[in-house]
Amino acid sequence: PFESRGKIVFSALWYIKYWFGYRASYSRMEELIRKVEPEVVVGDEEFSGVSIALKKGIEHALVTDELQLNFAKRFLAEMIERRVRRWYTALQKSVSHLIIPDFGEDSGNIHFVTPIVREVTKDRANVLAELNLPSDKKMVVFSKSGTGLGRFLEERAIDAFERSGLRECFLAVSGGAKAPRSGDVFRLGFIPDNQNIVAPADLVISSAGKSTIDEAQSYGTPIIAIPFKNHFEQERNARSLGFSSGDLDRLETLIPEYVSRRSEPRRYAGAERTASLLSRLL
Repeated sequence: PFESRGKIVFSALWYIKYWFGYRASYSRMEELIRKVEPEVVVGDEEFSGVSIALKKGIEHALVTDELQLNFAKRFLAEMIERRVRRWYTALQKSVSHLIIPDFGEDSGNIHFVTPIVREVTKDRANVLAELNLPSDKKMVVFSKSGTGLGRFLEERAIDAFERSGLRECFLAVSGGAKAPRSGDVFRLGFIPDNQNIVAPADLVISSAGKSTIDEAQSYGTPIIAIPFKNHFEQERNARSLGFSSGDLDRLETLIPEYVSRRSEPRRYAGAERTASLLSRLL
């Protein structure tokens, strides 16, 4: 999507751009499936592979945490979204297994597996040592969106952290461009196993994407989730935690309030349940 100052804009253009991307990936995926001849095709919100599997009669599953679409705010975008919504609804009904990484009751082809999170493979000491981070201070992590969005939120979070006056903390920015240390702010760049820095953090600040929220809650890490405006999925996720886009203006006071406010780890088992379900398709 397109972002401007923490707000999702041009949703009509986003849909058009995505559709051309889907058509381009369809032909590449069709060639890949022809060469590999898979027994099972799994699409994690990647629709072309699952569409081809349906067409060819190959066992398949679609993983998605979003069953509805509601991004459009203007007339043209709403017209385009209605067409996309009809196509997406038909795809959901057609797939043999629709895997939802959330809580709910299974029905028909829908399987609720609870949140899917990655296993933590490194403890805090190893993470701090590998990333050259201070071991004598509390760690606040800003986790940037996996889509690459969030520059505006990142700048506001850094400014709020610096104004909060928390001398016993440092801020580690995960995602975006890597840069030299500036005071107590460390821009780490892209971290492949982001769960290893989320788990030991004393606080995580992020846009309200489901993956980061689920990981933080699974490990008991306190989180402040600030959604992009007009991103209905993130706005819903943030509401469930008591946050909104307006909290961006309160970050300076929220950071000291939430630092070290750990909760009981929930230890979600969605990955194991998904693996079990997929293995039965072989």
